[in-house]
Amino acid sequence: MKGRIITLSLLVGMFALLASACAMPVATPTDTGAATQTIELLYMTHTHSPAVSLNETIIAEFEAANPNIKIIYDHSPHAAYEQRLLTAFAGGQGPDVFWAGDWMVPQFLAAGIIAPVDPTAFGVATQDEFEALFELGSLDAFKSNGKIYTGGISEYNTFSLFYNVDALIEAGFEPLPKDRPITWEELAEIAAKLTIKEDDVTVRIGLAWPFETPIWTVLIQEPMLRQKGGELINPDGNPDFTQESMIAVMTYLQQLRQSDAIDPAVSIDLLQDFANGRSAMIFGGPWAARPLNTINPDLNWDIAPLPQFADAVDRVTTLYAWAWFVSAHSSPEKQKAAWEFVDFLTSKQREWWDEVGYVQARKTEIDGMPLQEYYAQSDPRLATIFADYAYGQFQFRSTKYFELSDIWTRAQTRVLTGEDVMAVLMDAQAQAEAAMAD
Repeated sequence: MKGRIITLSLLVGMFALLASACAMPVATPTDTGAATQTIELLYMTHTHSPAVSLNETIIAEFEAANPNIKIIYDHSPHAAYEQRLLTAFAGGQGPDVFWAGDWMVPQFLAAGIIAPVDPTAFGVATQDEFEALFELGSLDAFKSNGKIYTGGISEYNTFSLFYNVDALIEAGFEPLPKDRPITWEELAEIAAKLTIKEDDVTVRIGLAWPFETPIWTVLIQEPMLRQKGGELINPDGNPDFTQESMIAVMTYLQQLRQSDAIDPAVSIDLLQDFANGRSAMIFGGPWAARPLNTINPDLNWDIAPLPQFADAVDRVTTLYAWAWFVSAHSSPEKQKAAWEFVDFLTSKQREWWDEVGYVQARKTEIDGMPLQEYYAQSDPRLATIFADYAYGQFQFRSTKYFELSDIWTRAQTRVLTGEDVMAVLMDAQAQAEAAMAD
């Protein structure tokens, strides 16, 4: 997964424009009654070369089978994609069908951007039958008031622990167990011993992740918070940065830094540096396996379950997903065609894995095997990741997701530089309350 850092002030402006746009009448094309009238759909995704290529292939197949539907495909880089998507809707030129992350659903619903799914496009009569087409719980982040607002998941992920087997053995550790998670406390000890310095210069860091990318902050720390029994958003809908569970998580991170197990000052390319030995452990999803094998086929790596605190209330991992949405602003004719297109996209589970490495949540069998078994046969180490899905929970839901994830990331930065944890979290709480009041 690529990090996406959104400029907070610009996002606030975008949602203000969206609110205004949604308050005005939306002009939609009128069907002239011609049965063969061509329906044009604007389809937008982020840019990822293998995915772009497969999208183009699927579009060609779909258009050949549906000559009255024309797909206009548009994609843009990860860093600019969400901003560009919101800008398009605010300007009245939003796509008819598009990719977006699950964390954006509350904003989309508040702005009236997305339409509830049409089950009939997927060959079933009811929403319950539609949901049964997918892995249990995989659509939970896309539900609101009894309705489902996606036609399926384009990229379904969790995080597990990738590690360099040879580095662990050289440091005196055995390969990590696959049938149970080690504790975060054990991880801290291992990562500290895996860090190598020469003349005070770090040549290998024990554990690494993109510290400045807000979504990574949430994806790594929120499972830790939940393991301690906490939630960022409390039952009354407000953020709580000063709860005991958050203090414990931030204190743990500070101790990681003080022991040299992690170092946010060491700039990394997550997969490249792990493959080339500049980091010994990383967090990653199933999307990481293929590029690691490509970058360094000789790397002896393996996967362990996401660690859990020794006093964890529950075993918790994370879930996050990119999914297909249909615009609520599109005409009924376009929405019907868009849902049919999404049905076709989600039916290509083999291709999304074989050509892109994207895990799908729509159930199927390939070559007589359940989908996850088919995935794991490409690399048996992936079975550990698929076991972690069972403990996954989606990120917190809030229309202020970007503001709160930014606040959390800034707090993390200050804690890792040695500032007092409680003072930092009190500042974060004040910032969060101000953001919620806007």
